[in-house]
Amino acid sequence: TERMTVVILFVFGAIVGSFLNVVGLRWDWNRPGGRFQNFGGRSRCPRCDKKLQWYELIPILSFFFLRARCSQCKNRISWQYPAIEILTGLVFLSIYNLPAGEAGLQFTIYNKILLLLVFCIFIVITVYDIRHKIIPDSLVYSAILLSVVGRWLLGGSVLDWLSGPTVFTFFGLIWFLSKGKAMGFGDAKLGLAVGLLLGGAQGLSAIILAFWLGAVFGIISMIFSHKKITMKSEVPFAPFIVLGAWISLVFRLNILHVASF
Repeated sequence: TERMTVVILFVFGAIVGSFLNVVGLRWDWNRPGGRFQNFGGRSRCPRCDKKLQWYELIPILSFFFLRARCSQCKNRISWQYPAIEILTGLVFLSIYNLPAGEAGLQFTIYNKILLLLVFCIFIVITVYDIRHKIIPDSLVYSAILLSVVGRWLLGGSVLDWLSGPTVFTFFGLIWFLSKGKAMGFGDAKLGLAVGLLLGGAQGLSAIILAFWLGAVFGIISMIFSHKKITMKSEVPFAPFIVLGAWISLVFRLNILHVASF
């Protein structure tokens, strides 16, 4: 029964991840409030415009069944699709398995549902930032609002409440001093949401981990990528913030050994 629960949760998460990929790819932030582009339309190959059949839309499996190429024009399919589906499946599974109570936190079923909602928004932000290198206000403000509700439900110390504003101020200073070249202001808003949602220990750990992940990715990309990537290349930072937030939450990280007060 437990194994079946694990499988069902992961599969359901992967299906949601497939949907979040579509939302992120079709979100149009240029319109007031942010809107969808042809949200109700059938999925198509971006190159030959072929309508995809149901067996070409199975999360994770279709990517490998098609050998990462369109069945008609053989255009390469991005690894982003299965990566987001796998990540979402793992997010659903790991949040479901969070302990009921630890260090003053109470992970009730309602808190876990809220965490899932926020991380679903985080994943859409990740997809959008990868493609456009910008974070839509309508998405990040929704995440901030839900994170405030989550912090209220989870409780915590004064530092847990101050974690979000602290991260926002830190990122905001980087954005201001670099005139937007080193970091976007959307990253500061996303940091505010992460800090509020995870609290002092896990929130600050998530940001430190995000910088580590970004640095490793940058070094590997400069060495192995066929594209010309330098220290001045624009790299979306939201994926690293979101990944750092998930890892920090699941493993209850406290890199700075933050004490509650």
